Amino acid sequence: MTHTTDSTPVTGRGARAVTGGCLAALIVLILVLGTVLAWTAYAFHRAGTGNADRRTRARAAVERQAEQAASATVRALTAARSSAGTVAAQDIVLREGRDPDPGGSAVASELGYDRGTGRLTVVTPFSSVYEVRPALWGAVRTESETRCYALAFGRDTGGWRADVTARPDADCTRRQPVTDAAQAAQAALRALVRPDATRSEVQRLLATAGSTADDYAYDVTTVTGRGTTATVIALVHAAGQQQCYRFVRNTQSHDSDSVTIRPVAGAHCDG
Repeated sequence: MTHTTDSTPVTGRGARAVTGGCLAALIVLILVLGTVLAWTAYAFHRAGTGNADRRTRARAAVERQAEQAASATVRALTAARSSAGTVAAQDIVLREGRDPDPGGSAVASELGYDRGTGRLTVVTPFSSVYEVRPALWGAVRTESETRCYALAFGRDTGGWRADVTARPDADCTRRQPVTDAAQAAQAALRALVRPDATRSEVQRLLATAGSTADDYAYDVTTVTGRGTTATVIALVHAAGQQQCYRFVRNTQSHDSDSVTIRPVAGAHCDG
């Protein structure tokens, strides 16, 4: 007697169960991937929007800095004695009409003087740092938003007034080589150990700073010593630009800030 077993119904039910399970797993996988992709897209959008907002605020901060520098310059010009003269006014504009960041003290701002109107104009960069945050992972980094401004100062019956206008970046970047050359001189002058150094000694010392670039050159005008301090007035040349600077060296200090630097009116370098 022959027995036959028909397993087709059982096999069919198993196949349907497996197919249903795969379909359910696929649906879950699609939902998970969709959720991850949606969350990732949102994270990038949020990060991009946040970074753009911070950059916009940095731009606004740069404009405020320029306006504040103009106001501070007007106050300093007003407080100065009227008999101080044009050179003193130029020194004030170069000192006050710049980025308030300590590193801005070496910036070779371009100074213009209209003899007919007595109007002084300084062209200088202002910058503000803001955070750039990653969308998913990675370190937060900082970037700088920099803009070039012209600060113009004139005097009328109501006293000193200022006008602030944006300039093309190229108007400021062309002065960067002079700033770099001045900072190289600042570093070289840290080797000055005697406040009574002679002009020729300082000239030789600055020649080592000039050797770092073919287009750096320095003309030392005066060197004066008082106590432990040496003051050097020098005309700095670089890439066809020039600026007169005052360097003050504390010979008793070996810190990085032992030499202060400030651009001054060109008349100081006339000898």
